[in-house]
Amino acid sequence: MRNHHTDTVLVVLDGSLRSHAIVDQVLQSGRNVAVTGRRQHDLVPFVNAEVHDRILAIVADPAESAQIDAVIERAGDVMGPVVMIVDPGGLLGDVASADRKVA
Repeated sequence: MRNHHTDTVLVVLDGSLRSHAIVDQVLQSGRNVAVTGRRQHDLVPFVNAEVHDRILAIVADPAESAQIDAVIERAGDVMGPVVMIVDPGGLLGDVASADRKVA
């Protein structure tokens, strides 16, 4: 069962070790994590039985604001309110629009 009683952080994956470390840090903080990226391959490491109830992986193009809006909405519905977006690779196409969607 998903943990609906905590905040969710959306991490935009860029395939780097840094983005993976950020996801680990967020999970260790007790928050839920939604991860998104252009390629399914980047998301596979996070489909993990140990954290399956605290992480949501969604393939989306971060450069497309409508896709990121849908990710934020879905993550909020499934995991709890998205309170922060972390984009270590600077892949978001419209940062201001995405920021307006978070709690």
